[in-house]
Amino acid sequence: MLCAICLLSLGLSSCSKSGGNDSPSQKTRTELLTARLWKISSVGLDLNGDNKPDQEFPLENCEKDDTFEFKTDGTGINYAGTKCEPDDPDTQNFTWSLKNEDKVLQIAIPGSLLSGEATILQLNDNTMEVYLDYAAGPETMRIIVKLIH
Repeated sequence: MLCAICLLSLGLSSCSKSGGNDSPSQKTRTELLTARLWKISSVGLDLNGDNKPDQEFPLENCEKDDTFEFKTDGTGINYAGTKCEPDDPDTQNFTWSLKNEDKVLQIAIPGSLLSGEATILQLNDNTMEVYLDYAAGPETMRIIVKLIH
């Protein structure tokens, strides 16, 4: 009888909730990137290296409605909304990967500002903010790009 009570007690305790297991699991960076289309919200120049835009980098109207689809296989599609030039393509394929413990987005969109090694400053369900460093003669220019859904 004592053994039966111990077994019943053990069975009931294994069914009880534990404090840490009922919270939803956190999404991976790949899941966040591939969940929905991204659209550039703002682009700015970081003049003092603090990873915050100090000067707005103007986008052409035809660039403001472009969207980016990141697929789980490391490919993506840049959808042009309004075309800048009549013969610009409607879509452009690109490749992407995460590296350095998912802190860097390696992205290759030919002819795009959003191309190269983009260090991720923020990535959540609604916002992605990255910086890219570009050589501008003897200087390095840091560009902060914010994307939203």
